Amino acid sequence: MREETLFEIGSLSREPLRVKGFRFGTPNATPSCVIVGPMMGNAIDQLWIASRLVRFLRQQELSNAGFVKGEILIVPTVNPYSFNMGKAFWPLDNTDIDVMFPGYNQGETTQRIAARLFEHTNNYDYAILLEARKDHSECIPYVKVLQSNAQYVEEARDFGLDFIHLKEVTPSDTVSINYNWDIWNAKSFSILSGKKGTLRKMESAKVIDAIIRFLSKKGLIDYTVFEGSHGNIVSTEDIAIVKSNSAGLFDSLVVVGDTVLHGQPMARIYNALDGTLMQTIVSPCDGVITCRYDYPLMFQNAVAFRIAQVSTKNNPHD
Repeated sequence: MREETLFEIGSLSREPLRVKGFRFGTPNATPSCVIVGPMMGNAIDQLWIASRLVRFLRQQELSNAGFVKGEILIVPTVNPYSFNMGKAFWPLDNTDIDVMFPGYNQGETTQRIAARLFEHTNNYDYAILLEARKDHSECIPYVKVLQSNAQYVEEARDFGLDFIHLKEVTPSDTVSINYNWDIWNAKSFSILSGKKGTLRKMESAKVIDAIIRFLSKKGLIDYTVFEGSHGNIVSTEDIAIVKSNSAGLFDSLVVVGDTVLHGQPMARIYNALDGTLMQTIVSPCDGVITCRYDYPLMFQNAVAFRIAQVSTKNNPHD
């Protein structure tokens, strides 16, 4: 393992921003994979996952010099400033680094961070982003593949997670690191999991296992793994979005990963002052809850649940 500073950006008021990388295997060897940790400073699960992967690879490499067959680069976090200050986005102007790609070296600070990061990560065979959802929700671990990279969706099954979201490309996606990795012909994936601001070891362990499984199946490490799920492919039209009609105290009756049936009560919303029942949220379909609102105060028209419905794309005989 080689720890290195990939780049640093000076600051007038504090220590320079230093983005660290941990490199395993032989430089410029193939196959190669880069794993980039969180860009938001409250994505604790993703930081934990990245650090545990560094620990795992270091321990395995110490006991077996030939453990890594290609080259692996892990960047545990791109935004240590925000982690230090407990902020979600870049603390000086509250901007999201992951809407600045491919970046601009002469631009604003987050544009320069994006440009420098992209410069160091755009030439790998595989690229994985550890991503937290930006809305008020907790979610089960799943793989996200952009429609622009749809030809690689079958390879996403090598992670062994239950769900693969084949996501339509929106204007905001075109300035993300995943989309720009795709342009440079990397096989690019995002793994989303957990709940911002918390550490959920059980869900994180599933993601760690999934990435180790992927690295093994792609010939990047010499390691025997258990098989995972075949992976259900869901697209945007397969996901039912359930919103609240009322604001109030949110009492969920189900958790992410639960299977629900059409008409099943999933949550109740109570008046925050007098306890009156304002709404019972019921499932509009059969499916699996992939995301759930994660805040005890519900806002009117907020997304309470996302439910993955069964799709014929998941039937291998179709």
